[in-house]
Amino acid sequence: MCNLFKKIPHNIEIIACPGNHDASHIAEPQPPFYKEFASALYEIPNLTIVSNPSMINIHASEDFEGFNVLMYHGYSFDYYVANVSAVRNQGGYDRADLIMKHLLQRRHLAPTYTSTPYIPKKEDPLIIEKLPDFFATGHIHKCSISSYKNITLICGSCWQSKTSFQEKVGHHPEPARVPIVNLKTRAIKILRF
Repeated sequence: MCNLFKKIPHNIEIIACPGNHDASHIAEPQPPFYKEFASALYEIPNLTIVSNPSMINIHASEDFEGFNVLMYHGYSFDYYVANVSAVRNQGGYDRADLIMKHLLQRRHLAPTYTSTPYIPKKEDPLIIEKLPDFFATGHIHKCSISSYKNITLICGSCWQSKTSFQEKVGHHPEPARVPIVNLKTRAIKILRF
């Protein structure tokens, strides 16, 4: 992954958060990648590493407040595909947009007890306190673009071909697809590699 990030031109800012396959604990929230396991990532000058989930702001300037982006890997998605009939019956893992809409309606990234491993804290870090302009996620390895109440929903793809495990659990990955957003128009184009 590090070698791929290094190939991205330095004028492009990269923001990365961990997920369930990364060197971190699986309970949410997840801290940024541990430096002891990912030190090379921290040496990439145009890479910002954040926790999972994270609310970040991009492209702010003196005359523009920027865009708020909610980044969440999406570990709780498995629970909602299995347990919410409105998601399961309308495509399940092929419909990240329905899962994201479900979470936004509840203003929480894992609104059901046991939908994700979590670290008990005094305040719940999975509550969506402020609605974002963009909601970016991954986990299910299938690219999806949608919109809900003026929030752009983006589910990224992956770089791995379909595995026997993914087939067993019902995932239908679409490897090597990258959504590109025109921030002036919010139009999205998907690059296929």
